[in-house]
Amino acid sequence: MNAPPLAPRRLWWLGAGFALWCSALVVLYAVHAIGCRFAWASGSLRLTLAALLLAHMIAIGWLWHRFSLAMRGPGQTPIGAFVHAVIVWTLVAALVSAIIALAPALLLTTCT
Repeated sequence: MNAPPLAPRRLWWLGAGFALWCSALVVLYAVHAIGCRFAWASGSLRLTLAALLLAHMIAIGWLWHRFSLAMRGPGQTPIGAFVHAVIVWTLVAALVSAIIALAPALLLTTCT
């Protein structure tokens, strides 16, 4: 019997980038709502939101860096190499999506 071509736990990494993206979305909106509700100063609220977004982007970027460096070994199957490439590109997509979708919200008025 041959070994499986790919460890099933590697498939979980396919969603890691967008799970962090979802976490950033929820955390940013929650902190924004809390800050507005408790009348935080606009500058400190904006700074907190920027720091939280940056922390999530760093986490996604770290995963991207980690998977980019952990390249294919000599005994890796074609399926494993394909899944590795898909994981790297989903992390890139999550990072770019975080920049495009979440960063412009920092430029808007914080509370009305």
